[in-house]
Amino acid sequence: MRIFLADLGHNLVTTTSDTYPLGIANLAVFAREYVRSPVPLDITIYRDPQELKAALDAGMPDVMGFSSYSWNHRLAVSFAAHVKARSPSTVTLMGGPNFPLTEDEQASWMRTMPEIDIHVRGPTYEGERAFQSLLQRFVDVGLRREGLFDEAIPGSLYVHPATGEIVRGGEPLRIRDLDEIPSPYLAGYMDKFFQTGLFALMQLARGCPFTCTFCNSAVKSNSKVFRHSFERTKADLDYIVERINPASPLCFADDNFGMYVEDEEVADYLGHLMDRYDWPKYIRTTTGKNRGDRIIKVMRKARGRLPMTSSVQSLNPIVLKNIKRDNISLDTYTQVQAELHAQGMQSYGELILCMPGETKASFMDAVDKLIETGVSRVAAHQLMLLHGAPLANPESRAEFGFKTRHRIVARCLGDYGTGETAVETEEMVVESENFTFQDYLDTRAFHLLLTIFYYEDNFAEAFRFAREKGIRPFLVVRRMQETLDTAPEPFRKAVADFLDENQAELFDTRDACVDWSRRNYDGLISGDLGGNLLSKYAMIGRFIVVSEALDFLHRAISDLIGPEDEEAQEMLGSIIGYYRSVMLHVPCARTLETEPRWTTSYDIEAWRAADYGLPLSSFRLDGLRSFPTQVDPRVKSVLLSRLDSFGEHPSGLGRFTRTMFATDFRRKVLIDAQAVQP
Repeated sequence: MRIFLADLGHNLVTTTSDTYPLGIANLAVFAREYVRSPVPLDITIYRDPQELKAALDAGMPDVMGFSSYSWNHRLAVSFAAHVKARSPSTVTLMGGPNFPLTEDEQASWMRTMPEIDIHVRGPTYEGERAFQSLLQRFVDVGLRREGLFDEAIPGSLYVHPATGEIVRGGEPLRIRDLDEIPSPYLAGYMDKFFQTGLFALMQLARGCPFTCTFCNSAVKSNSKVFRHSFERTKADLDYIVERINPASPLCFADDNFGMYVEDEEVADYLGHLMDRYDWPKYIRTTTGKNRGDRIIKVMRKARGRLPMTSSVQSLNPIVLKNIKRDNISLDTYTQVQAELHAQGMQSYGELILCMPGETKASFMDAVDKLIETGVSRVAAHQLMLLHGAPLANPESRAEFGFKTRHRIVARCLGDYGTGETAVETEEMVVESENFTFQDYLDTRAFHLLLTIFYYEDNFAEAFRFAREKGIRPFLVVRRMQETLDTAPEPFRKAVADFLDENQAELFDTRDACVDWSRRNYDGLISGDLGGNLLSKYAMIGRFIVVSEALDFLHRAISDLIGPEDEEAQEMLGSIIGYYRSVMLHVPCARTLETEPRWTTSYDIEAWRAADYGLPLSSFRLDGLRSFPTQVDPRVKSVLLSRLDSFGEHPSGLGRFTRTMFATDFRRKVLIDAQAVQP
């Protein structure tokens, strides 16, 4: 029996699904272990649409299964239609979290997909037993598609092909010992992905005890947490480290890594691998929402290679009650940020716009408080109404007065030869009872300024100096927003264009959004249109209109200091002059070769090396000095390679700067060189 399983990712603009397809690999090994069949199960898994298309052209499978997420659902449906048009007898399946919670919505959703025979649900997102039951039924009826529908299948739902009725199978029990799932790594299913540039993905624990209603991990059946044994985890890690590119990160598909005592043992072993193999250099996961003391322990054991994201989403007590969420206290967050700083790690804070009960004032207050805990940047995500999340249910929409718009999921569209352009869209909240559309636009503009200026220490010296003068970073960014109409024209235009594009990408319906995308397909694929607008315009601010951005930052801090403090104004001017000498910008080919001299009365770099422990005035030189600058040859080589691959347009810059620190885009000051007095 030939079975194809596909967890597809769009890849025409860029790779949008960057991890190994662990979910379908688990289905494959579980089925091979437990389905009793007189014929062998020949199961192949796919991530790339092009590879699946080539396999289908060579021969159709007996069973074709697809994973469905918000970023690949239409791509999966287009391939399902392609399969059905050429092989009506092939059984088409779909599973994954992108599925409504209420029965009425489920029925409507399934009826939009005649290409899909059966929806494999299981308890929440645990599809292994449901998939096993379905395949066992298929085997038992002699591999006949018609026999599948004679009675309900545990863990599956379908529209009966003869009667049109919705048939619902009972819910299987969850897997309490995840070691019941054989390792897809040890079985060899992941071998073909080691050289693809995708990231290794593991899952240590399943389930989430929290009930955050905006998240599709919130449903009750997912509340208990079950794990793999340490021995199984160790075996998988040993297998991976012997085969993976040591520069590749490691990802965990856990909802709360670091929150459980078992995570400490895993972190100990990760530390051992780091000492022996220098891998993983970076661990990407979602850290826990409480037990900050244990998370700090885990971070220490992980040698500083596990960044923590402070995903508070809101600090408004009304919002937290509405979304049924508990946060780590701000005091604990502050301790965690101090630990990250001590290890030289970046730290991120996350909020979500337009949450039920949020106001513009409470949102801005949360940004201020998060920055004060010590995070290196604050991300303000937009509220998506996801299938499978309680907040997307009809009663929640009505209760909180949500007004939504549709937009293209960034870079998730393409024509892959199935006869239809697949366009992924998302429904986002842009207004609620307490948050107007103008509030939404204002906070988006504020977030852009925050992303340009307060991002991974890109302008840390300026913000540290402002703080030395009693001015919080939030106040600097707020001042810039209040005085945007006086900003240098190129910078002002960039912010105005950002807001214009923000509104232009929003549509009242999915159909209108898709129609627009098909008319503008070439521009969307090239990156001239669409994409991640926040990233695009942050790149413009950081690399294209950087001179005007520095003028604007200088003026904002200067205004807050006041003209009477002449020494402070002199020191601020020295900091801005330092940026003008060391920061790289477009056109990169030219600025990488340029070696300006930095003229200063203050040793800014010594101040930073001392972790700003003393006032900048303590680092005054004995006179005006001029130092040469130069791009580090290693950094220059990396930048030239990535510029060649991605280009220096905003979307290209945004794609490769995500894997580099902001300070990588600076020249080195050659302090040891002979300083010249101007």
